[in-house]
Amino acid sequence: MELIRNKHGKLTGVIRELAGGRERLYTPTGKAIADYDSVTRATYDTDRHRIGSGNRLAGLVEDEE
Repeated sequence: MELIRNKHGKLTGVIRELAGGRERLYTPTGKAIADYDSVTRATYDTDRHRIGSGNRLAGLVEDEE
């Protein structure tokens, strides 16, 4: 599990490892945002639409200040 924090130390996201070499990004309240699949080396939204190549999970975190 990886905790993502903004520059003020506030928790803005959580990345958890899943089975099959996948990772999932969650909001601090537990809502799933996107998945990274290491087999296809692509990031997908929750509807399995491809967002981009590579692991882009950390860049999808929204920082509400």
